[in-house]
Amino acid sequence: MLSTIGSIVISTFLAVAAEPKQQSFGYLWDQKSDASGKVDVTARPYIPREGDILLFDDMSPFWTKLYKIAGTAPPFHAGIVFKKTDGSFAVLESGPDDTLHVFLLDIEPRLYNFKGSIQVRQAKRSLTKEESENLTNFAYAQDGKRYAMWRLLLQGTYVRHRGGYKEKYLATTYDDRTRWLCAEIVVSAATMVNLLDRDKVKATVTYPLDMVDDVRIDLSATYEPTVYWSSHK
Repeated sequence: MLSTIGSIVISTFLAVAAEPKQQSFGYLWDQKSDASGKVDVTARPYIPREGDILLFDDMSPFWTKLYKIAGTAPPFHAGIVFKKTDGSFAVLESGPDDTLHVFLLDIEPRLYNFKGSIQVRQAKRSLTKEESENLTNFAYAQDGKRYAMWRLLLQGTYVRHRGGYKEKYLATTYDDRTRWLCAEIVVSAATMVNLLDRDKVKATVTYPLDMVDDVRIDLSATYEPTVYWSSHK
């Protein structure tokens, strides 16, 4: 009897020890207010999850003015977390740091080297094995494609599809494009792994600010509230 119990204890210990330790990258800051209005801020380690949305604001006066013309505001850029073929986390981004291509950036240097503020909207669930593979394959297929600069500039004109009847009848979500806007590639990736509903969230008319809260589009069913990231407590 004792030997049986001992075997169970040892097996349980070995199973727990064999579980891979989840690596954290910096901290997420949660804010909660009580009935009196006092705000309590607490930090927790950021353990990435596939499908997490990262929102970047480099405080650029130029982008502030340009986004204002388009009827929006910071953050100015977005990316989505995925797993590379070696199992490590990276971020799929179109046009990071004012560049003109799609990049797959390792998550650690991307977070720690960015000059500005970063917000994180975490996925509420883990992806299935098939969804994970689909997201990885999608990311690699987009690597090196061009940033859609001309479509960005058109967002400040009446040609854009955002708003009114044009959004109702023309807005859509593509599974593949030769050129991508930053929020567009994030939404398309998230719909491919069932984190977003393509019938409700249209990639071609979504801006980074839309993903911060649930005012224009409601992501609350599959995403946690947006919180700020920092490299230390």
